[in-house]
Amino acid sequence: MEKMIDSLIDRMLEATQRLEQAVTLKDSDPEGWLTILDEREELIGQMRESSIDGAALTASQRQRLTQVYEINQRLLPLMDGRKQGVQKQLNNVQRSKMAMNTYQDMGPSGYGAFFDRKK
Repeated sequence: MEKMIDSLIDRMLEATQRLEQAVTLKDSDPEGWLTILDEREELIGQMRESSIDGAALTASQRQRLTQVYEINQRLLPLMDGRKQGVQKQLNNVQRSKMAMNTYQDMGPSGYGAFFDRKK
């Protein structure tokens, strides 16, 4: 049982470290993060099924879980920042799309320029 717990904790730590590497890369794809997050979710489910109890953990196991927790604490603000950046880009696209639709019936436009026909 202890070897199984060690294996799960090691896999969790390794997945968390891979997630940290992916998130800290400047141009990383958030879709790639989801794969790792899904893997971690599956590992958490396996740990719950194994009925891992905090009192039954060794000092080494606790230390590795603490590392996972610390990495998570560093990653959350980075992931939130990326999420806000993507949301801003989405809002800008929606605004420009709305402006295009508003002025589309006003007449011909060339290369983003607006030709006023009121004169």
